[in-house]
Amino acid sequence: MSGATRRGPYSKGIARRAEILRAALDAYQTSGRQGPALKSIAASVGLTEAGVLHYFGSKDELLVAILEARDREHAGSYDLGTMDGIWALLADTTRTPGLVKLFVDMTAASADPGHPAHAFFQRRTRHIAGLLERHLGPGREWQARVLLAAAEGLQIQWLRDPSTDIVADLKRLQAALL
Repeated sequence: MSGATRRGPYSKGIARRAEILRAALDAYQTSGRQGPALKSIAASVGLTEAGVLHYFGSKDELLVAILEARDREHAGSYDLGTMDGIWALLADTTRTPGLVKLFVDMTAASADPGHPAHAFFQRRTRHIAGLLERHLGPGREWQARVLLAAAEGLQIQWLRDPSTDIVADLKRLQAALL
């Protein structure tokens, strides 16, 4: 079998996976607090649920891939090199309650070292804490951890009570920590 013959299905599989991921991210961005059903994501790309999972291995792996895609989009859309960029990103999350709910659910699931979200959240926590440490200044690692923990906790509170002002509360906490 020639290299060109083997690459065709492989590149088609990569493209199909990207199409499914885009559809799933779009569905979560436009859904309510409960998020879309896997069946509706599958239908939007002309597959069955099993067909979607074929490209991701499991529903949890798909959900983690959605969060990874969301983070890549955020990195390209917000200046995370500034606190204003971080505040803008956090303020914008309230426009996508389905993604916030997915984030909260996967955060809880990541406590299990065997869960697909575990490694993702370990990497993400190191990355975000590192960004915050650079903004807060040297020797402020624990303040960065507390600010990150508060951001995650405030998202849970916001899901229960949409009047929660995540950014205003975090700015007050930042001022108190410094």
